[in-house]
Amino acid sequence: MIVYRICKPYPPDHNPIDGMGAFRKGGRWNSKGTYAVYTANSLALARSELARHVSLESVPDGFSIYEIEIPDQDYSNIKSLPKDWAEDPPPRSSQLLGDGMLKNSHTLGIKVPSVCDPSSFNYILNPMSIHFSKVKVKRNYPFVP
Repeated sequence: MIVYRICKPYPPDHNPIDGMGAFRKGGRWNSKGTYAVYTANSLALARSELARHVSLESVPDGFSIYEIEIPDQDYSNIKSLPKDWAEDPPPRSSQLLGDGMLKNSHTLGIKVPSVCDPSSFNYILNPMSIHFSKVKVKRNYPFVP
């Protein structure tokens, strides 16, 4: 399966799937200090997710789209979402839930609904997983708003 990630490749030798950005800043499904790689199941969803945080017209130069190949299975589903999971800023409840799943070295990732479109899914990958070697960046190209 191919998933998509849009991010700035900084520094030039930046690994777009190392999880450092989420580790440093946290996200909807992880707290600061937990590694995570946020991806979307379509390029349109990845663009929508980016647009939630910044106007697409003002995205700085240098952002790239990454097509990432991941196994078709091996994802944990959250059976019962916290009632506040879609709130902004991201609630502690969803972060703690994701932390618990992402800190398991056998969990390759979690499949979660998108705030932009709850019928679409984001795959939050665990770069610390013993299965992460199955995740491969297939190609990347410049992001054009």
